[in-house]
Amino acid sequence: MNLDGTRVAVVGGAGFIGSHVVQELLSEGSDVLVLDDLFAGKEEFVPEEVQFEKLDIVEDDIGSTLSEFDPDALVHLAAIHYIPYCNDHPEEAVDVNTMGTRRVLEAARNFDNLEAVTFASSAAVYPPREGPNKEASELGPMDIYGKTKLLGEDLLELFYEETGVPSTALRLFNVYGNRETNMHLIPAVLEQVEEEETSIELGNMTPKRDFIHVTDVARAFTTALKSFEGGFDSFNVGTGVEHSVRDVAEMIIDASGKRLDIEQDQDRVRESDRPFLQADVSKIQSELGWQPEVTFENGVTRLVDNYLNK
Repeated sequence: MNLDGTRVAVVGGAGFIGSHVVQELLSEGSDVLVLDDLFAGKEEFVPEEVQFEKLDIVEDDIGSTLSEFDPDALVHLAAIHYIPYCNDHPEEAVDVNTMGTRRVLEAARNFDNLEAVTFASSAAVYPPREGPNKEASELGPMDIYGKTKLLGEDLLELFYEETGVPSTALRLFNVYGNRETNMHLIPAVLEQVEEEETSIELGNMTPKRDFIHVTDVARAFTTALKSFEGGFDSFNVGTGVEHSVRDVAEMIIDASGKRLDIEQDQDRVRESDRPFLQADVSKIQSELGWQPEVTFENGVTRLVDNYLNK
């Protein structure tokens, strides 16, 4: 679909990833509505020219607001993303991530002009394994967050089967960049690098992750809306390259210009850490024509510069 002049509703559009998706949609010429309860997002992340409604997808009447906007496309990102919080609050995670998704899709059944839906899923739907994860690989979430995202994909597939609206689930790997609202690895390292003068402390340093810059992720959402031709399908969004926790910390320290040692703090070590998480992105490259553009080195350098000079 052509996004120029298209009405796009972004549920969760005031968050870390959502706000970048909104910017990408605006650059495409879309008319955007943002719904967000600001649990993790911030209203200041929403551009002034965008219509914004503070609504909770579990508690509030989102259907009437969305129907009044009458979107041509829907992007659903609203969720509790931080895995430690989900583990500590499993009922809330299920309510928001699964039942909230169900409510969004139920509302979408009533949209007269809806042509496409894109849902933010996660690499957490995969079990621990060595080597790249393909979309056709065996699934097996190891935590409540991953389980809610897999249920979200099931709900989206059912929505497609019952409505015929083309629907995509984007399985996001480790997203980083400006405006991150949860204390994941990179923000945690940045905070220590800013504050400490001699050393920083980390937990497990050997796990490897596939880090993807948020601007590339935002492009993946608009690419899915523009290029997916129909049906239901899932796509990995990553780089296909892994970096260890130690590698990430060393890269951030180098970019900061400081001289800091890296020490392991046993209190930070989590037993549930998977040793590897890597994407195979050949499917999204061949079928949608998307590929990452920001190298990890360049992305980290830009992020460190923005963070330390804010």
